[in-house]
Amino acid sequence: MEYRTLGRTGLLGSVMGLGCGGHSRLGLRQGRSEDSAVAVVRRALELGVNVLDTAEAYGTEPVVGRAIAEASSFLPRERIILSTKVSVGQGAARRTGPELQEAAHAGLRRLQTDYVDILHLHAVSADDYEYCRSELVPAMQALQEAGKVRFLGITEAFAPDPQHRMLARAVADDDCWDVVMAGFNLVNQSARERVFPHTLARRIGVLDMFAVRRALTTMDALTALMRDLAAGGLLPAAGIAAAVFTPQALRDALQTGGGKEDTAGEPADSLPDAAYRFCRDEPGVDTVLVGTGSTAHLEANAASLSRPPLPPATTALLRGWFAGVDSVSGN
Repeated sequence: MEYRTLGRTGLLGSVMGLGCGGHSRLGLRQGRSEDSAVAVVRRALELGVNVLDTAEAYGTEPVVGRAIAEASSFLPRERIILSTKVSVGQGAARRTGPELQEAAHAGLRRLQTDYVDILHLHAVSADDYEYCRSELVPAMQALQEAGKVRFLGITEAFAPDPQHRMLARAVADDDCWDVVMAGFNLVNQSARERVFPHTLARRIGVLDMFAVRRALTTMDALTALMRDLAAGGLLPAAGIAAAVFTPQALRDALQTGGGKEDTAGEPADSLPDAAYRFCRDEPGVDTVLVGTGSTAHLEANAASLSRPPLPPATTALLRGWFAGVDSVSGN
């Protein structure tokens, strides 16, 4: 497992993080048992994953807390980067600072821990950002001063905000956010220009979400999305001839590495494999979050994120084809 420093936090995090939400929520959404969910978290820790991300809204904090406690014989708590998130609410139902602190303390109890390494505000909209900055950040800083939180983070609502309107404002705030969670994947690479230059300049750690969602699970799903994008005039991009832009051309590029003459890198053996490695090697991404309810799927993802880079020609093709897209999340 590769490890990277998570921005100015100084924390050394695994390049693969376990996301405990998403469509699976460690398998709980598919009716799997808590024991099964604990086994997924424990296997991740055994594989060298030390970044665990959960949230109040996911309902997986108790499972994560139990798994960490059970793994203490081989992995001390201080070697785990535990990230969780508290919901902000909307409009008149926005949380106050004291309510946020109460929610954070409840999360600590569910997680069976005295502190979390990163506390995020969860899925913040552009409309709610100023309220969060003025009313909730001081409450988070108080938790930090009390030793309950080590670093402050904020996550975007990528599906309704694929242009990063909120996060573009957050990363421009000096000395506020230590970590952000950003959406970045093959079909929406707009964070490359709108988010990562700022996080790199300010040494803000980046957890990448949505690396693989519905449109990136199979070639058929991606083909359908490509057709929709092309029909909307969003593809092909970067001056690529329309005749070249076909799903079969993409499939060939992934499988052959972009051409027989290109011997650098290692071709992909599946679309998710390519998608994870593409995100891992993006400058500005520290940890790629992977969600699953299956230990076998977890191990396959870990294998992908341990492979060499994609061939340069493949990476260039993927960058070029989707360069103009910022209207989808891949979900």
